[in-house]
Amino acid sequence: MEPLRQFGVDIYKNSLLEGSIYGVARTFTLIEKVISDILRPHNLTPAKFNAMMVIKHKGRDEGISQIEIGRHLVVTASNMTRLIDKLEKEGFIERLNLKGDRRVNLVKISQKGSDLLDQLWPGYYRKIQELAKLLNQGELSQLAHVLEKWCAKLSKSNFDNRV
Repeated sequence: MEPLRQFGVDIYKNSLLEGSIYGVARTFTLIEKVISDILRPHNLTPAKFNAMMVIKHKGRDEGISQIEIGRHLVVTASNMTRLIDKLEKEGFIERLNLKGDRRVNLVKISQKGSDLLDQLWPGYYRKIQELAKLLNQGELSQLAHVLEKWCAKLSKSNFDNRV
């Protein structure tokens, strides 16, 4: 775990617990940087891109509520509002009142947003595959299994409600 030594973590001297937590965090940071580099020329962040993907593919033609978007992205309501405000200002999404309940906004992808996602997807997906292929199939399977198991246990222990 040479990359973690720069943070003072040596999993052979220190705890595997530290190595696991720092390893996941460092891996996320490295992957997010690669993704950010792809999206930056289009004035998108990973958060904006992910929100637009949820809006397009979960909301489809009907739209999706901001609360539901937040559940898919695991963000706070205030962060979601700011993100949606930015996407609307940039013309990537539209807000519509829910028929019969003006308190609820539905969010839909705009044509501009949909076109941008369609344009970005092939390169984005190619890069994700490239990153994943740094591990072999067995390692990917193990990683997916362990992360799924960890997420399930974190959810059951209610840690995700405190973040």
